Amino acid sequence: MTSSRDAHESGAPGQRGHADEPAELYRLLVASVRDYAIFVLDARGYVLTWNVGAAQLKGYQAHEIIGQPFSVFYPPEEIAAGKPETQLRVASSEGRFEDEGWRLRKDGSRFWANVIVTVLRDVRGDVVGFAKVTRDLTERRAAEQQAARLAAESAARAAAEARSHELDVLNQTLQEQALELEAQSEESQTLMEEIEQTNARLEDALFEAESIRAEAERSERFTREILESIDDPFVVHDSEWRFRYINARAAQVFGASGHSAEQLIGRVVWDVYPEAVGTELERGMRRSATQRIPYSFEARSPNGTQWSSLFCYPLPDHGVAIQWKDITERKRAEEAARYLARASEVLGESLDYQRTLNTFAELVVPELADWCLVEIIGDDSALVPIAVAHADPDKVKWARALSERYPPNPDAATGSPRVMRTGEPALYPEVPDELLVAGAIDDEHLEIIRRLAIRSVIIVPLVAHDRTLGALTLIAAESGRRYGPADLALALELARRVALAVDNAKRHRAELDARIAAERANRAKSEFLAVMSHELRTPLNAIAGHVQLIEMEIHGPVTQGQRDALERIGRAQRHLLGLINNVLNLTRIESGRVEYRILPVLVSSVLGDLASVVQPQFAARELTLVSRLPEGGSEVFVAADREKLIQILTNLLGNAAKFTPAHGQVEMLLTPGASSDEVMIVVRDSGPGIPADKLELIFEPFVQLERSLTMPAEGTGLGLAISRDLARGMGGDLRAESGEGQGATLILTLPRAQPLGSGQRGSVESS
Repeated sequence: MTSSRDAHESGAPGQRGHADEPAELYRLLVASVRDYAIFVLDARGYVLTWNVGAAQLKGYQAHEIIGQPFSVFYPPEEIAAGKPETQLRVASSEGRFEDEGWRLRKDGSRFWANVIVTVLRDVRGDVVGFAKVTRDLTERRAAEQQAARLAAESAARAAAEARSHELDVLNQTLQEQALELEAQSEESQTLMEEIEQTNARLEDALFEAESIRAEAERSERFTREILESIDDPFVVHDSEWRFRYINARAAQVFGASGHSAEQLIGRVVWDVYPEAVGTELERGMRRSATQRIPYSFEARSPNGTQWSSLFCYPLPDHGVAIQWKDITERKRAEEAARYLARASEVLGESLDYQRTLNTFAELVVPELADWCLVEIIGDDSALVPIAVAHADPDKVKWARALSERYPPNPDAATGSPRVMRTGEPALYPEVPDELLVAGAIDDEHLEIIRRLAIRSVIIVPLVAHDRTLGALTLIAAESGRRYGPADLALALELARRVALAVDNAKRHRAELDARIAAERANRAKSEFLAVMSHELRTPLNAIAGHVQLIEMEIHGPVTQGQRDALERIGRAQRHLLGLINNVLNLTRIESGRVEYRILPVLVSSVLGDLASVVQPQFAARELTLVSRLPEGGSEVFVAADREKLIQILTNLLGNAAKFTPAHGQVEMLLTPGASSDEVMIVVRDSGPGIPADKLELIFEPFVQLERSLTMPAEGTGLGLAISRDLARGMGGDLRAESGEGQGATLILTLPRAQPLGSGQRGSVESS
């Protein structure tokens, strides 16, 4: 059985893993519904999931209710009657159970709810749980009770009128009898007394009828006052859909469309508003009347400009009472948020802006527009239609052909050319024929435009980083939609996101092209340096060989002066060969052809070997090299390639010697790293130091800081760059700390290692 948390996150019990997109959208839909409490129970009736609507309706947060029995939502009397268990039992046997009744919120308050319980079965048909949907019908129940009271009062009024009519007839009869009795008064005095008694009873009946009529009038006035006090529009239709009653708020709404309440009373709603026939509005109203059930739904006005939430209540005489709320602003906000989120998702899916713009245009149609056009400024500064969308693909092909036949005039006084010139959006709530005439190129073009039946248009510029990249056009035609300021605001935000997507795509393309060109140039440079390094090493090696032959006096005796000159030639040859080797090493590192043989290396032995390597350079400047090891430092091992470690430290010591004044001192320290897995080798000189803003610059290839006349430039500026790359290639790093006039400190960090006898199995080679 899936845990409550997993079930809550997945939207159904027992469901694990990553759902496909429709399932994920369904889960998100259920989780975000606010008007319905939608949750899942396990087979015993314990809560597994909890959506936003459930938390809003019942007052419990998910962590408070998940794992609790759903019976906590029922009043004590229904729990005592076993109603929760009955619902699950009926749903298990019949697959579904629907009921209405009182339910409890967390704070103990009651609300009248419609409850639907649906059984959930696994592939074998076993019951694994129940899906429960709860809707708050408290307002509807109150409306039904109010309608019932109105019906009772209407019936009472009808009964009073019938009684009054009976009394009128009786009065007429008695009057006739009285005349007859007066004519025959001599026949019977007894009959006269009976007539008098009858007249007395008639007077009482008339008084009673008058009282009933007055009470009915008071009841009718009270009912009308109640209906008129309703802030929302409220109307009553009879069984033939004729207007019977219209409250003041509804009269204002109808008046705005040119119909007064007096004119509407007695007329059929579908005759007055034929454009509503066949819409969701008509279907919802007829459903309530036909099925004799209260029904609430949301519908858009036939012209697409307004949204309403409608509540329909069937009346005893087969009429329908309808109350509605204007929810246009809420629906527009929801629609705007939905489209902005989806548009951002679409525009961010690819850097191929031509493809994403086509997808974006198809997203806009037909909910926001019947036509969507996206134009981008081309290389020749002319507007190029990148994306054209319509619900009918054949019309899209026709529109593209029309665009090729009649390209936009950049000097046109209307349309996207004008928006591009001014940078200001254009809103045409209504498109008069004069506007079509102004934008037409010839009579045939005008006739084609007129056949499109364009009703309303929005054109906004695509602006990113203060640059206008194109224009977005939304056209309402066959839908009859009329654009307003809210639609313009949404179009501007969509255009902003489209412009950013286009600008980012173009910038990325430019950066990619520049990077490819730079990589090609860098490869060419590396190949050139590698070839030149190899070519230069051959004559340098020949120079070294000939110097040795002369020193060996193969070609005859050599004087002491000649030997001094040969020594200087040898030093220059070795120095130049070292510079060339640095260039060759750099090209190998950049091309990824350096191989590392990682082994545990005893640091103290490396430091000892270095002394002999750098001794001539330090002796030439009369410098002192001080090596310091911490307590137990002679047993410290690092994971490194020994040769490359010596190369790095030789570079660091050579760099320190180069910048330390004569008779100065260079320190080399072995210290623990920031963690127990690291070791640091620190080389510190007493030279002029490095400015803080140049600490990273010294590790760039071919970079040398300024030298004074007393400290001329030496080398190629590759030593530190190669050293850092080698350090990082062995899993370590190289950094610098310094300040002007304070000397420089170079810190080499390497992984700590154990000697081979302590569990190491050999070398690790990498490249």
